[in-house]
Amino acid sequence: MTYESVNNTVEHVSSDRAAAPAHRIRPSIRQRRKEQRPGEIIEAAVQEFARRGFAATRLEDVAERAGVTKGTIYFYFKDKEDLFKAAARSSLEPALNEIEALGAHFEGSAEEALRVHLTAIYPKLVKNPRAGQILRLIIAEGPQFPELVEFYYAEIISRGIAILRQVLERGVARHEFRRTPAVDFPQTVMAPAITAFIWNLMLGKHHALDFDAYASAHLDLVLNGLKVKSK
Repeated sequence: MTYESVNNTVEHVSSDRAAAPAHRIRPSIRQRRKEQRPGEIIEAAVQEFARRGFAATRLEDVAERAGVTKGTIYFYFKDKEDLFKAAARSSLEPALNEIEALGAHFEGSAEEALRVHLTAIYPKLVKNPRAGQILRLIIAEGPQFPELVEFYYAEIISRGIAILRQVLERGVARHEFRRTPAVDFPQTVMAPAITAFIWNLMLGKHHALDFDAYASAHLDLVLNGLKVKSK
């Protein structure tokens, strides 16, 4: 293709666009904005929830931050609780999806699988600022809003437990891991990461953890407790 042919093509397309009525272009722009709007509202909600907490956040505040009307929020979300759930999902589901996908076609040893999963938890969840904001809100306001705690358990915590249990059961089936009580309670395997999560929320600014070294200590502790001892 020559420069001249490219130029002619560009001119042809440009003239076609210039000739097209404006109303044929505007709907596509409006459509793109409409598709982006839920994400913009969710992002504004995350920031408002982090700033004010769940109870004190008003949908008017979210609307102002998102640059929309309060009515627009109701077009996409039933109420403030529904908006919070969407914010939590957008903050945590991508990380959970990635961690879950790690085991889908993993062909290495159970030890390697556990190492990969636990190592991924730190950058994707423990050091994830949005995940931290959601957890802070759940801890602070969960007693006042038990329905949010139930949602967080059902869609986030229980899913993480299931992912980890699958890795542990695989290790037992392959005779790499002992069937210890930890297999029945994956929370004990996850506990050091949760401790790091809470540490980061409360003390991170003044007493920062070396997450790489901490993750290595976590792995060493868990693997030495699970691995079948050689005779």
